[in-house]
Amino acid sequence: MQKTLGFLTALVVLVLVAGALWYISTRPSPPPTYNQPEPPVTLNPQDYPKLQERLVELIGASDPAAFAKEHGFEQDFKDGKIVVVIEATSSEFLEELRWAVEALDGKVETDYENQLQALVPIKALLKLAKHPHIEFIRLPVRPKPD
Repeated sequence: MQKTLGFLTALVVLVLVAGALWYISTRPSPPPTYNQPEPPVTLNPQDYPKLQERLVELIGASDPAAFAKEHGFEQDFKDGKIVVVIEATSSEFLEELRWAVEALDGKVETDYENQLQALVPIKALLKLAKHPHIEFIRLPVRPKPD
C-alpha cells in the first residue's frame, strides 16, 4: 500500500511538472521592444511657473542631450539627469526638499541658504515643480567667456 502511494505521488508530481513545462513552452512570447526615441512632449511653460522656461523646453525635447548642447548647458546634463538649483520658500524646508530630490532618484550636490544644487532626472522636474515648498527651479549660473 505504501509503495503504491509513493508511486502515485511521484506520478502526480511528474504530471504537474510536465504540465508546467508544457505551459511555459507554449505561452506566446511578448512582442519585441525597440529602443526608439520618445516623441517630443508639448509642454506649456505657463503651466509650470516654478520651472525655468529652458528646463520646460528641455523636458519636451525629443533629444535632451542635443538640446542641452545646442543651448550651452551640456556640462549640466549627464545621463538623462540635469544639474539644477532648487530655491526653497525658506531654508527651514531644505531637509524636506533634500528627501524629495532623493525620492525622485536625484542627488543633492550642495546647499546654500535656501538653495539646493542637485542632479535630477529631467522627468522628475515636473513633480518637483509641484512641491509646495519650492519657489523656483533653474539651471545653475555659469560664467561665460567673453
